[in-house]
Amino acid sequence: MRKSLLFCVIFTIFITNIFAQSEAGSAAIEGTVSDQNSGAIAGASIIVKNTETNLSRSVTSRADGGFSVLVLPVGTYRITVKAVNFSENNRDNVTLTVGEATNLSIVLSPEGVKAEVEITSGDAENIDKEESSTGTAITQRSIENLPVRGRNFTEFVQLTPGVVQESDRKGLVIAGQRSINSNVAIDGADFNDALQGNQRGGNDATFFFPQTAIREFQVVRSGASAEVGRTGAGFVNAVTKSGTNDFRGEVFYFNRNDRLTSRDAFGNDGGNKQNQYGGSIGGPIYKDQAFFFVGVEQSRLEIPYFVDFFASPSIFPSSLTALEGEQISTNNPTAIFVRADFVLNQNNSLNYQFTHSRLKGSNFEALENGTVLTERAASRDFFREGSSNGGKLGLTSVFTPTFINEFRGQIASDNRSEEQNTSGAEIRIRESGRDIARIGGSSSRPRLFNTLRYQVSDTVSYDVGSHRLRFGVDVNFNKFKAKRQSDLQGVYRFESLADYNNGIPRRFEQSFVIIPEEITARGTQREYALFIQDKFKLGKNITATAGFRWEGLQNPQPPRPNAAFAETTKIPNDYKQYQPRLGLAWDVFGKGNSVLRLSGGLFTARTPSILFLRVFTNNNLVTQDVRIDERSGACRTAVAPTPIPTNCYFRGTGAFLTFPNALASLPAANFLRANRVFGFDKDFINPRSFQGSATWEQKIGKDYALTIGYTRTSAWNLQRRVDRNLSAAVLNATASYPTFPNARPNTAIGIFSVNESTAHSTYDALAVSLRRRFAQRFQIEANYTFANNRDDDSNERNFSAERTLNPQNLKLEAGPSKQDVRHNFNLSGVYDLGKGFSFSGVMVTRTGFPYTPVVGTDIQNDGNDDNDRAVINGQIAGRNSFRQPKFYNLDLRLMKSFNLGEKRRFDISADVFNVTRNTNKNYGVDSVSVFGNAGNSLPTQAIPTAFPFAGEPFAAPSTARFGGPRQLQIGAKFVF
Repeated sequence: MRKSLLFCVIFTIFITNIFAQSEAGSAAIEGTVSDQNSGAIAGASIIVKNTETNLSRSVTSRADGGFSVLVLPVGTYRITVKAVNFSENNRDNVTLTVGEATNLSIVLSPEGVKAEVEITSGDAENIDKEESSTGTAITQRSIENLPVRGRNFTEFVQLTPGVVQESDRKGLVIAGQRSINSNVAIDGADFNDALQGNQRGGNDATFFFPQTAIREFQVVRSGASAEVGRTGAGFVNAVTKSGTNDFRGEVFYFNRNDRLTSRDAFGNDGGNKQNQYGGSIGGPIYKDQAFFFVGVEQSRLEIPYFVDFFASPSIFPSSLTALEGEQISTNNPTAIFVRADFVLNQNNSLNYQFTHSRLKGSNFEALENGTVLTERAASRDFFREGSSNGGKLGLTSVFTPTFINEFRGQIASDNRSEEQNTSGAEIRIRESGRDIARIGGSSSRPRLFNTLRYQVSDTVSYDVGSHRLRFGVDVNFNKFKAKRQSDLQGVYRFESLADYNNGIPRRFEQSFVIIPEEITARGTQREYALFIQDKFKLGKNITATAGFRWEGLQNPQPPRPNAAFAETTKIPNDYKQYQPRLGLAWDVFGKGNSVLRLSGGLFTARTPSILFLRVFTNNNLVTQDVRIDERSGACRTAVAPTPIPTNCYFRGTGAFLTFPNALASLPAANFLRANRVFGFDKDFINPRSFQGSATWEQKIGKDYALTIGYTRTSAWNLQRRVDRNLSAAVLNATASYPTFPNARPNTAIGIFSVNESTAHSTYDALAVSLRRRFAQRFQIEANYTFANNRDDDSNERNFSAERTLNPQNLKLEAGPSKQDVRHNFNLSGVYDLGKGFSFSGVMVTRTGFPYTPVVGTDIQNDGNDDNDRAVINGQIAGRNSFRQPKFYNLDLRLMKSFNLGEKRRFDISADVFNVTRNTNKNYGVDSVSVFGNAGNSLPTQAIPTAFPFAGEPFAAPSTARFGGPRQLQIGAKFVF
């Protein structure tokens, strides 16, 4: 089966003469040529010329007067139309946008009669009359003029309808789907994190690609055609800048510091230093034939965060209070992009791109999680180092005006490592079930994440009369090498500050490596795809898009499986990812001003390979877990000089473990804990979803467009992980709380974490968008989305935590998704004030994400501290049943431009981020709040007095994110 599949894919590539992938990263022109009486003109010559590079293509109109020019680079064009016995018609400043087809209706006058000059797409807001998908384009003007903190182009995606940034990190939640199930492409090539999902480098707080190199991009939120895959429905399609016949470029510098930064959400005043600088230049290597573009950006960020142990300082020993206070998290990323374009001959053009990114960051955990307040001392933080290199080659060949192919191939690496600041065991001090202080080392480091992607893709574009066919193939191999193991350095757990002061931990845990060569997971995830689609007319004003996509997945397999547990021996492959798609676009009144778009189809998404790691390393063979509990009450209460019982594990004459040291070797067998084992269900497959949408787009006057749309997405086979080694649940008399007092069915192991494809979600959204193109000195875009996002599991990429209350009754988990945002509004705009001044702004506001009230300790006796829900007013709190505070952010920019000649300009700017200084407090990456566990029994009080922080947000964005502290940025840019 595998050999046959690989042969078919390779054979398809070669019989298509290495044809292209989709028009992702390109654009098209479609239209009709007619006379003044609306009669079709056949045989008219249409010449399309790029005014920046002089690239020229020509086609001939069909019998019905229709024509199409496919696979064109994004840019500005001049259209010349000629026909026998008719006057020539020229259209200037026709702007082509990524992923869209620009529609033109060309009317020719009889020869000798002055030609009619009609409004072109360069003069007015353009509506695509034939596209059934719904999306939003972020133009170059918006990217260059709107204020954003991180110079990461994906930040702009949040300015489109139905999109939010996930509560966990920086992934994009498009149309309510898990962020790991979105898809980001740059110039048609895969730009996703092969190991953890989201865009490449998506968990880092600053850019992984230079913003100065991005020309524009498109966000498709519903109705993606069959050429788009590996997504739960959302797609981001970016294109880069290229060189032209003129030398053009820019140099910039932006500064933020502590004097320009307000106190954070918790009143702390930190030493913030941020410097961002770089530039780009592009131009001809040889006029009309070869061009280059280079973009470079560098950031030097020092962002403060504050260690604040969650208890009164008066009761902390001086050794702990000395660890509190301001710390600095640094991140110094560099990003380089190089592009070269060659016109080989009239019908063939070649493109080569190279990207390089690297970063070094100290105390990186606060930056990664985006918080400014933490109970974690700097000693247990870590140093992050990363680098990425990518090379991409593209070849576009025009065999005939109606038969075009485009080939793309890329090799891209993404390497990251994390080293703990301090070696040794981690120390966790708790009160009422919540960590109030975490000191010592980082128990789960060092970590290693290395990936290498090989991608080859091609697509044929072929016009047959009124049918525009596209079919193609994609092969995508992701080779990874990763190490991430919990508790390698050991963890001491104290259940109270008094225990810590007395030096008596309640528990010690450590993971020992039994087979060292297997602790680093290695494998290759192989993805294959084929698609075919057709766009054709059902009537004069109705265009249909019908397509079918197939994807196949060959997963890596554990090199040392444990035959005693079938779930550890195989990660199932998935060759049945069938995805039919259908769409309709109806130009209702035939004037291009009112378009109804309908779409429906099946989508499949990726499974991040981070989930494979623990199946490789935690199968009851490779590692051994150690858990040492305090044996008796006498150990807890004995204080020197009282004689300490010799059977105390943590002190006394019989101790073999001395706090705060970790174990150097395995202890006696009676101290070995039954291992936690990870596996995959035999029926595990990639997530599937159905999405249907209906959108009305209305042109209002010359400059405005109003869009109203409804989207429904139902996803199933979503990944979840549950313990399948539990005895039958016993429902406690109080609130029918499930507990597990009896021994596990298989006492040879502990928790048996099985990855299953059993979770489900639904998303319903009504989105309203009003946009105004840049005309008469201003542009604006406003979007409002009302949505309901529900699921029964919200795991994005969590490595080990399991939050299911009762794995034997998964229906109880149904509730709001962790990414459920009922109301989401964003507004952005640019206004030219005149005399060189311009004003721009971004507003993002939404209702708060949900969160779950938890107890914070294992009262269910299932060995899991993460799933014990609080009981409030006699009821078990539902998953994601409470709401976090709302989010509001307003960023403004004032810029003054000085013209230094026809093509040179100097800009100075002042950006104010989070103008209103909204705190935007939240509950951290886990979206939980500990409500406590009074008396170590089932909680029955609304808010137990034993824990004073129940329901209180303890995190807030840093200055690297939307919604962080108010901050003034001063910038300068020289454009030439």
